[in-house]
Amino acid sequence: MSTEYIKKWVTYLHSVDREMSRIAAEKLGQAGSNSVVPELIKALSNRPSEIRAAAARALGNIGDATAVPALSELLNDEDYIVSCAAAEALGDIRHRSAVPALREILRQNRTGAHFERTRSFDRGLYVAAIHALERIGTMDALEAIRKYGGS
Repeated sequence: MSTEYIKKWVTYLHSVDREMSRIAAEKLGQAGSNSVVPELIKALSNRPSEIRAAAARALGNIGDATAVPALSELLNDEDYIVSCAAAEALGDIRHRSAVPALREILRQNRTGAHFERTRSFDRGLYVAAIHALERIGTMDALEAIRKYGGS
């Protein structure tokens, strides 16, 4: 993609128009350029939830491991759509540094009321974390699933 194309979508990413910002995150993720990773990481905070979720998915599409810390932090977002998007993105990136944060999601949600509620938002994050760990596929990721992934 051209530099001008990327600059245009970065500008939209930070605009006040929520729909254009969301579309911009998607376009930047499709462009696949590592140069936009810092801008997408910026969009993970202080933006509406639909933009944060789109930025997380875009980072997953790009696959740059430098986004793992920011996405790991987003696993604790108050909006479950954002936290699930972060878990999915970590699975797309497939970097072993995401395993501790994903393992913690499984550990926290394995027992008690969270796990028992079939329609729980936390349950969706739990499943997304399992899928992410499966995609990462390292020994420690698979061990986390064996230890905390059973029902």
